[in-house]
Amino acid sequence: MTQAVTLYLPEDTLQRYRRGAAVAGKGVDEFIADRLAELGPPLADGLPDSLRDELKSLEDADDQTLWQAARGGLSAEKQEQYDRVLLKHAEGSLTTDEQRRLHELGDEARHLTLKKAHALMLLKWRGHRIPSREDLRTYE
Repeated sequence: MTQAVTLYLPEDTLQRYRRGAAVAGKGVDEFIADRLAELGPPLADGLPDSLRDELKSLEDADDQTLWQAARGGLSAEKQEQYDRVLLKHAEGSLTTDEQRRLHELGDEARHLTLKKAHALMLLKWRGHRIPSREDLRTYE
């Protein structure tokens, strides 16, 4: 479903979008709608319930909570365990219990990475400057 929206743009901005639309072979309305869709935060609707609910809750969180989520990660103890089982995995010497632990820690790390990325995306959407990758490492 589409809905009409009146948008006032400076002439130079509109000219850039007209040129982009012409190059793309689209109408300026469609071209601008496509660009806006690219900039908006992704919807978490297609994710598993628990993850979807957690990411959706971030959308209502204040900026401080988002920065905390963006700085989050595995605890030092879990990171050490993860590094250890990754090394053993690379050596091909994991026990069954270690394989299970590797999968658990990997799932948790991926979950936290997605949460961090979502928090950072929301902060950017709210107009905050997002630190570089190197700066983000100092948060961990």
